Amino acid sequence: MLLADPPSSTGPGDADGPRPTAAEASAIEEHALDTFQTAVSSACAPVRIRPAQGASFQGQVRSARADGLLVASLTTGANSVSRTGRLLSSTDPEFVKLTWPRHGVVRLTQDGRECEIRAGSLVVYETIRPYQLHTVSPRWEAVVVAVPRDRLEPHLRQLSERTAVPVPATSGPARALALMVDELARCDDAGLGDSAAAIHLGDALVSMLLAVYNGLPQIAGAGRINLADRVRAHALAHLGDPGLSVDSIAAALGVSVRQVHKMCAQEGFSAAAWIRRRRLERIRRDLLDPALAGRTTPAIAARWGILDTTHLARQFRAAFGESPAELRRQHTRAA
Repeated sequence: MLLADPPSSTGPGDADGPRPTAAEASAIEEHALDTFQTAVSSACAPVRIRPAQGASFQGQVRSARADGLLVASLTTGANSVSRTGRLLSSTDPEFVKLTWPRHGVVRLTQDGRECEIRAGSLVVYETIRPYQLHTVSPRWEAVVVAVPRDRLEPHLRQLSERTAVPVPATSGPARALALMVDELARCDDAGLGDSAAAIHLGDALVSMLLAVYNGLPQIAGAGRINLADRVRAHALAHLGDPGLSVDSIAAALGVSVRQVHKMCAQEGFSAAAWIRRRRLERIRRDLLDPALAGRTTPAIAARWGILDTTHLARQFRAAFGESPAELRRQHTRAA
């Protein structure tokens, strides 16, 4: 899907007519900048984009979605991108962005660190904290993958400790991840979207990202995994257990229920609500899987630890805007 095109102009004698006046050219460029900034902001989170001093704006972005992940191919001129101050809001979608440069150099600043992003390396940064990108070269091309933060739990801490830290992608898992995102950027929504294939692609991309960053050497002075991370890790490993609860997690981790509630609250989430959301997401993915088309909704729910489906339709609709039956009907018609 093409989100925004760079401005274009014609010269004297061109078939399309005479060259625009200076005022017209300025208006065209301003409109193109506004369109590009709106497209980038609406795709993930609000940002401010400005061309470098003395440079005219150039920017193009194509994007496709795969199971909630955004894969965008960017081409820009000498621009700066910032997400700071009033642009940060607690209501904005929360993403971890993975960048794979194809051409040129851009300088990234986040969390007190600064690096130059060049071809041959991978870099992550997060939309929930301020960051700035400044194009160093006249032109920059890159693939940016925006992954919802909740898809990366309980591994967010390892990623947050490495924002604005380039990871060489010349071999091994990092190279495999770079090749994967580069190829996905050539797809469009017609080939991805919410299809069963897109679900598997999204899972594969998240798994590859975690394989790369969990396989890196420990950073000196990095914080240890806290209780909230342990709660999420245990819950993910036992989502299919009907007996999974805050009480069972506390017992398994050797802490009190009060400690679990307190630590999770400090991290901004409720353990019970988090478990329910993860289960609903798994149920939704299974409902979209053609291989499970013959399995009933209660059977799929039971697979993820929900034996009493009395309130499932209401909870599912609250989470995704439609009931399990409506999702299946719509997906069947689309197929």
